[in-house]
Amino acid sequence: MFEKTTLHELFPTPVWVVDLKPEAHEPLNRGIIEAVNAMTGTRPPIRPGETWQTDPYIHKLPQFADLGTVIRAAAKGALDFLAVEYQAFEITGCWVNINPKGGLNTRHTHPNNFLSGTYYVQVPAGANRIVFDDPRPQAMTMLPRMKKYNRFVGNEIGVEVQAGRLVLFPAWLSHGVPANPDERERISVSFNIMFSAYTETMSRPLWRGTVGPRID
Repeated sequence: MFEKTTLHELFPTPVWVVDLKPEAHEPLNRGIIEAVNAMTGTRPPIRPGETWQTDPYIHKLPQFADLGTVIRAAAKGALDFLAVEYQAFEITGCWVNINPKGGLNTRHTHPNNFLSGTYYVQVPAGANRIVFDDPRPQAMTMLPRMKKYNRFVGNEIGVEVQAGRLVLFPAWLSHGVPANPDERERISVSFNIMFSAYTETMSRPLWRGTVGPRID
C-alpha cells in the first residue's frame, strides 16, 4: 500500500559524551581528588542526603589546569560540530560536586551560558546516571502507555556516566542527578561555556532591512 515511509528527526537536542583514555583520566582524576582534599581541608561534614560544592572558580587555579584543557578541547569540538561562528569562548564557571550517600542534584538549567557539562571523577556503583528532561512542553500533553520505551517516547532520558567521562550539552537543557545509593562519594566537576565578548561580537540581528539607510 505504501510506496515509501521516511522518518524525519526534527530539532534534535545534542548531548556529547567524551571518554578519556585510561592513561589520561586516571592521573587526572587522582590529581583532582588530591587538589580538592588539599583545598577543602576544613570541609564541613556532609550529612546523608546533602551535597557539597566548591565555589565556581576552580578553572582559574593552577592545580586544575589540565582539566581546563580537557574541557576547552571538548567544547571546541562541540562548537565545531554545530558550525557556530565565534571569535572566542571561555569557561565562565567550574566547580566540584561531592554527593555522599543519598546526595543528589535536583533538576536545573545553567542560565546565561551556551554550553554546560560535567566531568566525572569518581562514580560509585548505582550512581552512574545523569538524567535529561524533554525540553518540549507540548510532549507532556499525551503520555499513553508504551509497549517499549525508546528515544521517541517518554519525558526523560538517562545517560550513563563513569570515571573519565565528560558529558556536554546545551545550557538550557534541564537535567539532574539521582541520589547516590553507595557509601562512596560521587565526585564530579561541572562547568559552563560562553562566548567571549558576546554582546560586542555575536548579539547583533541576523538580518538586514530592505528599505531605509544602511547602518553598520
